[in-house]
Amino acid sequence: AIMAALTMILALSSALSISSASPLTDRATSNCRDVYFDLSATAKNRVANNPPTDFSDVAATIAFLTQPVAFQQVSGPQKIYGQYCEPTTNNQARNTTLQLLVHGNSYDHQYFNAFDTIPSSLANSWAAYANFQGYPTLAIDRLCIGKSSHPDPVNVCQAPYQAELYDALITLLRSSTKLSIPTNWKKIIWVGHSFGSILGTQISTNHPNAIDAFVQTGISIPTPDENPLPGELASGYVQASSYDPDRFPPAIYQPGYLVTSSKEGRANTFYSNPLTDYWPALYDQDFEKKDTLALGEALTQDLYNSTSYANPVYVLTGQQDAVFCGNGSRLLGTPDCAEELPATKLFYPAVPASKFEYYAQPNAGHCHQMHYTAALGFIKAHAFLTKMGF
Repeated sequence: AIMAALTMILALSSALSISSASPLTDRATSNCRDVYFDLSATAKNRVANNPPTDFSDVAATIAFLTQPVAFQQVSGPQKIYGQYCEPTTNNQARNTTLQLLVHGNSYDHQYFNAFDTIPSSLANSWAAYANFQGYPTLAIDRLCIGKSSHPDPVNVCQAPYQAELYDALITLLRSSTKLSIPTNWKKIIWVGHSFGSILGTQISTNHPNAIDAFVQTGISIPTPDENPLPGELASGYVQASSYDPDRFPPAIYQPGYLVTSSKEGRANTFYSNPLTDYWPALYDQDFEKKDTLALGEALTQDLYNSTSYANPVYVLTGQQDAVFCGNGSRLLGTPDCAEELPATKLFYPAVPASKFEYYAQPNAGHCHQMHYTAALGFIKAHAFLTKMGF
């Protein structure tokens, strides 16, 4: 099965031999459809005092991110968008197993289909690869992103509240008969990236029986001398409604919704070597289709230790991930996540060693699946899922 998958993905990857000057075109996703979920949750979010206007004031930003911890209750209904995609290969054993794809900061659901463009999405799309392996996928726009609800970005768009919303989504997916997509899933696999993986650790901590397996991508445990903030600030985070009021209208995107304004800075944070490791035209799509970071998300980036969760976990991170294994930019040193990934087992002390694996994808940065070596990560992660019975 692995050799067949490798043959397929290498064939798709041949599309990357096209000149980097070749235009990208939208890819029809005939196996996919839109779905919306009405959810409600209650959580204890952080009290968020003195939010900065943007991240240009470094002192105000640091003061906001390091303020004393206090909590306030947040609750209410929200609408969450998802793109549901049917398998493109029939595998009866996986018909009742759903991959729930949860993106990171400044992206939306399109991260998992490589921005839905030809030819890059065929070689760099997690969703397309999973569908080919027989898995249905549901890639959501997290709260405060894309086609989902946009509440207060400082006080509401925080990790604790989001995690409770997604637990409600998981419950709905397992039991509802009123959705426009299949339900009553027997197994649900959480595939997170970056902040999506951070949320995954909160799900596995607070609701250890909610998810059957985790694929946690774009995370690690930074060493004490690693601080991503200096490099990340070079991405030039500014108010979204000021940056592009047509795409981010002020009536919806209140102060506190930020976007990256520096194309070079964003690339240095999220990608590795531009000369050898990724297709420039794909990064053009990344920058064009970027989404927001809410200040409340920036405040709540805590990774949780899931002391009771005992199901399979696979950690997949780019070896040159500057966000979790460096100082937030490839220009501030060459990170090596291969040395740090073994420590991620500390997040999951109850997971048996036989159910935990990790992989540092070579020649890849934080957004590992946007690099030429994406196929290696896809194959390794899905081989693990197969070994675990999924």
